[in-house]
Amino acid sequence: MKPTNTAVIFDIDGTLVESSGFEDDLYIAAVRDVLGDVCIRKAWNTYRHVTDSGILRQIMEEHRIRGKDRIREVRSRFGDKVGQYFRDGGECNPTIGAIDLIDELRAAPGFAVGFATGGWGQTARMKLEHAGFNLKHAVLASSDDGHERTVIMRKCLDTLDAKGNSFQRIVYVGDAEWDVRATRELGWHFIGVGPRLKGRCTCWVEDFSNQKVFMEMLHAR
Repeated sequence: MKPTNTAVIFDIDGTLVESSGFEDDLYIAAVRDVLGDVCIRKAWNTYRHVTDSGILRQIMEEHRIRGKDRIREVRSRFGDKVGQYFRDGGECNPTIGAIDLIDELRAAPGFAVGFATGGWGQTARMKLEHAGFNLKHAVLASSDDGHERTVIMRKCLDTLDAKGNSFQRIVYVGDAEWDVRATRELGWHFIGVGPRLKGRCTCWVEDFSNQKVFMEMLHAR
């Protein structure tokens, strides 16, 4: 059997699922439900760490709000809102070709697949499951594991390593500039997805409709 030597780790929002149409509003609403009418910037990239916990920590810091219980309250409230959104018939569609690609990579020799998201774990799983992904035995690291994106990504890799794998190549797949920065900091390979990164990274795909092209990029040097 060919050894597993390539780790492919995926961001979730904007990469595997189309969630920006509802998630940002629900996150902001959850924060204000718990913290009151705090100032929240429109551009997420102006925060030091663009993760659910990272943004929340900075908002609390800027408004001199303390307490880990507040973070837990916001996370719980956000989970309730996302759950209600889905119960009300809300959509969270997969990126074109994403489900088939994940299934293909899981079945192919030499690859290990993980998910590393700046979102919290509960809501990340809700979105993936609602979109139709199979999460049985999935390795998923999230904002529950740290507020820095690189910490979350490293946690995912460490979990994959713990399964007895030995990786010669690590590839992160994401859709935003903060994914590019984090990948560069870790020294991993990167594949960009979607309109935000078009023309801004060496390896880029619009979506996952062409699996052959994506697989070629996984091996590109």
